[in-house]
Amino acid sequence: MVPEPSPGQPVNPSANPGDPPTEFTVRAVSLDDAEAIADLVNECMVAEIGIPWTEVEETRDDLTAPGRDGGADDALLLTGDGRPVGYLALYAHSPPFTEMEAISYVIPSLWGRGLNAWLLRLGESRARAKVGLAPPGERVVLRTARFADNEPARRLFESLEFSYVRTFWMMRIELAEAPPDPQVPAGIDVRTFRRGEDDQAVYAALAEAFADHWGGPFPPFDEWRHLAVDGAGSGFDPALWFLAVDGDVVVGAALCRASTPRDPDAAQVNDLAVRREWRGRGIGLALLHAAFQEFHRREIPRAELAVDAENTTGATRLYERAGMNVAYSWEFWEKELRPAAG
Repeated sequence: MVPEPSPGQPVNPSANPGDPPTEFTVRAVSLDDAEAIADLVNECMVAEIGIPWTEVEETRDDLTAPGRDGGADDALLLTGDGRPVGYLALYAHSPPFTEMEAISYVIPSLWGRGLNAWLLRLGESRARAKVGLAPPGERVVLRTARFADNEPARRLFESLEFSYVRTFWMMRIELAEAPPDPQVPAGIDVRTFRRGEDDQAVYAALAEAFADHWGGPFPPFDEWRHLAVDGAGSGFDPALWFLAVDGDVVVGAALCRASTPRDPDAAQVNDLAVRREWRGRGIGLALLHAAFQEFHRREIPRAELAVDAENTTGATRLYERAGMNVAYSWEFWEKELRPAAG
């Protein structure tokens, strides 16, 4: 997601970025910057892939998430001529601090000036300052991301000594025709979410299920609830949160929203997970079909979800069986900040 550098432009891979390039200054963000950040990110995304990516409410939710401290220390704004021209988001606030992420954005008119390279080196410098928070002896990495066909970003990441590690897909389905009825396994019921009653049980199911997935740890409960339920940009609708229950136990969930800033005409499945003990029984497909039926009933023309292309739980095969296809993809690249002991 970082279109830098211009061909042949030298890049310093040092983690110490030094001062900002001439004519620019950098500062911590405040909540008053949320609209400017959303506009900056969307300007970059429209130039790169043709669609906006966020909205001010999502940005504000991100900056106010527990542990983010309103943006201080881990969200930085690059300014030039008194206006925001670049943004760095460093996600390094959740234990065990072994997997951190830095994403940078620079307005398209300044691509090729080395600003993304400088921001990523700044992110690495700040991430290295947090390495001591990780448990002794644990490997610590910093990750960043690019859309799969962004060749300048690939050159930039290689120059900064990052290595490719994973591809994610955005999968999509058109819902012009009514989806199949959910085939719910015997002994399992599918119902919608009850706020204030199901919060902890749903969180426990997701945290267990996603422990098998690649990437950082599932967020702490208060951060998850802030971003998924309470936040103004969450798109939370309890009628679009489908739960699979076995007696009193939540064994799976499909947490959805009716639209996103990426596509106002597409519903999104934010999370779909089934606990280990209940996998292989068709619960995931039943949840997906229950969601698709509700989207169709609301006349939402399509739905999408993001998935790890190398998911070991069979998620990609499940989505393909449900009729979903890959719309676009992005990659994660990483740099080792500290090797594992021994």
